[in-house]
Amino acid sequence: MIDLGCSYGVNAALLKHGLSMADLFRLYDEGAGREDLLDRDRTVFDAPADPCLEIVGLDTAEQAVGYAVAAGALDAGIAANLERRDPTPDEAALVEGADLVISTGCFGYATDVSLRRLLEASGDSRPWMAHFVLRMFAFDEAREMLAGHGYVTEKVDGLHPQRRFASDDERIHVLDNLARLGIDPTGAEAEGWYVAELYVARPQEDERSLALDRIVGVH
Repeated sequence: MIDLGCSYGVNAALLKHGLSMADLFRLYDEGAGREDLLDRDRTVFDAPADPCLEIVGLDTAEQAVGYAVAAGALDAGIAANLERRDPTPDEAALVEGADLVISTGCFGYATDVSLRRLLEASGDSRPWMAHFVLRMFAFDEAREMLAGHGYVTEKVDGLHPQRRFASDDERIHVLDNLARLGIDPTGAEAEGWYVAELYVARPQEDERSLALDRIVGVH
């Protein structure tokens, strides 16, 4: 699995290592130096709950990716901005053969450009994609790019709160973007939250053979 916008490997901690958000809040709610945290985290991530799940993290934040790899949360990491360049041969080798590409809130900062480069680097595996996209960003160009590669993109019903706004300026910025898109924030962003929608993209042959509601419980 490729985690686009992985930061410090939170998704890996949840999916591969079986931790909860409450566990993570507790682990990082205390002041400690980097080396002390690294020693502790190497123990935390030493015996993953799902050792068969291999997660490669990708982020522009080199220190965050490096920490997650050094701590053992991620199996491997790529510190790169794929909006600006193709992956190097070594980076492409980490992406090749991927089964799934995910992102949880970074789309819009990373765009269809990054998704295309990941798709091209994945080789013949034709990975599925699952992207939680903040509602202030449109997924139309990514949907079109994926369709050009033989993918079908479906939006899952429902809204997913991501985090509270950090400031009034952030709230105003998001509400202004939503207004430009004609999206009503009532009951969602108006309550003080970033809110995302889930887009699932699969090769046409997979979409035809397995309905999305059998995977994610859509009714």
